[in-house]
Amino acid sequence: MSANVYLHHYPPSLFSEKIRLMLGYLGVPWRSVEITSIMPRPLLMPLTGGYRKTPTLQIGANVYCDTAVITAGLVRHTGNRSLYAPGFVAERVAEWADSTLFRTTVALNFRPEAIGAFMSRLSPEEVAAFQADRAELSGDAPMVSVPPDAAINAFNAYLIRLDESLSRKFLFADEPSVADFAVYHCLWFVAQNSVNASLLEPYGAVADWMARMAAFGHGDVSEATAEEALAHALESTPVAPELAEMTLQGVAIGSEVTVTPTDYGKVPVAGRLVAASSAEIVLKRSAEQAGEVMTHFPNIGFQVSAG
Repeated sequence: MSANVYLHHYPPSLFSEKIRLMLGYLGVPWRSVEITSIMPRPLLMPLTGGYRKTPTLQIGANVYCDTAVITAGLVRHTGNRSLYAPGFVAERVAEWADSTLFRTTVALNFRPEAIGAFMSRLSPEEVAAFQADRAELSGDAPMVSVPPDAAINAFNAYLIRLDESLSRKFLFADEPSVADFAVYHCLWFVAQNSVNASLLEPYGAVADWMARMAAFGHGDVSEATAEEALAHALESTPVAPELAEMTLQGVAIGSEVTVTPTDYGKVPVAGRLVAASSAEIVLKRSAEQAGEVMTHFPNIGFQVSAG
């Protein structure tokens, strides 16, 4: 496989770690484009149309937003469907991890004593910018929606059950699935915080499983600039995926639409709807710096509206 895969990310991003590890597991050579942890990101917006969550995966002139559809894009790119082998149950566990478990770990890492370790590395100006960015990102939905004590209790309850269930190398089999990567990146997020890392210590089976996951590494990665990624998009032709079509309420294939996350970061992205399935929504867009691109979103967790 040629190294025409670009990941737009920043190192502490937990959802980025999910995809970095997946790239290592799948053996995909990739180019690392490091973005800022806060807006603005003027050289990324032409590719995404305004989508502001992290990470974004670019394969030529096809741009994947949200790790659920990034996974689908990588599976299509490699032809390796092993991540989906356990089927519906594994995908739903991944969905739980990316929502419920994610919110629990955010509550842990945003406790005053835990976030203090992170904020102490920033200047007062950087702290203010970070807080303003996250307030804009969350909008009406608070980023921390679980009280600290409830978060600790829930986390321990999940880890007890997870530790008891790990009778194989991975969650469902002797090879990892989408569920493994989704659960792992949340626990990685906790492990990266010096105040919270000790919460993982009582769970030996979980620790062994995390070590097996971490051993995949990030694979064959080289650095790239945002300008290089834009130039690559401009010289590439987007490829419409072959999807099992699904009818969407209120819109038709070929119509102008907007796609907006339903949880937070509710920035609508406008384009022409070219494909839709139970897993994926694809818009064709055009931007001067990137040329014609196709921007991909998951079906679940996004609202498609007539443009």
